[in-house]
Amino acid sequence: MEREADVSGILGQTVEMLGAAGRAVITYVVVLGLFNGAGGLFGLASADDNIFSARFTDTMWETQTSSALEALFGVCSMVLFVIASYVLLTQMMAATGRPMRNGARFWSFVGMSILAMIGVMIGFVFLVIPGIIVLVRWSAANGFVLTGEHGITGSLGASWEATDGHGLSIFGAGLVVWIGLAVLSSVVLGVAYAGVGGGGGSFSPLLGLATAISGFTEAFGNAVSFAFSIAVFHLVAPADTSVADVFE
Repeated sequence: MEREADVSGILGQTVEMLGAAGRAVITYVVVLGLFNGAGGLFGLASADDNIFSARFTDTMWETQTSSALEALFGVCSMVLFVIASYVLLTQMMAATGRPMRNGARFWSFVGMSILAMIGVMIGFVFLVIPGIIVLVRWSAANGFVLTGEHGITGSLGASWEATDGHGLSIFGAGLVVWIGLAVLSSVVLGVAYAGVGGGGGSFSPLLGLATAISGFTEAFGNAVSFAFSIAVFHLVAPADTSVADVFE
């Protein structure tokens, strides 16, 4: 089914992407959900990052775990997230019928992601609007870098060119996805943590279940965001992905 790069088309393609790469999505959610849930359960993840904090009794783990363990968990979490995200994105690209043609692109993906994150952060510093514009115009960069035809900066440039004229549609579809994920997260976590408040900070089976649910919810949100980015790429890029590489 051919879709246009409008709001309904992007949303429909995102849903189709999640279904086409369903096995990879489930694996991604389970692996990251279990890891993040375990980190919150043992007090290794920061509650400020919305990854919960828990503790056992005084004879075992406490919420204030050593900074070394927290730092190690943070590094392991980041490494796992990057690797798992790359694998998931490659599976989504294959599901579009446009897999990578020039070998592994892991380090290019990492470099592009870091550069994009810095650019978006700088944009948000300047009164938010520039950050939103950059976020929208670079939304297809994951697809471009994974094709192997563009480098780190070239994929961002190709995305900027390809999304020209589609900015409002991408923003509208992204807003719908963001609101949907926010509502889902609020409802699921609200129910999961409903009975935890009176626990006095000590470990309980209910708190353990809530931390696990929160980890899965966060991982699912990430998977949807990646599906959205590949959906945008698939709809705005020509089949040969030969959009001009304006930075290379």
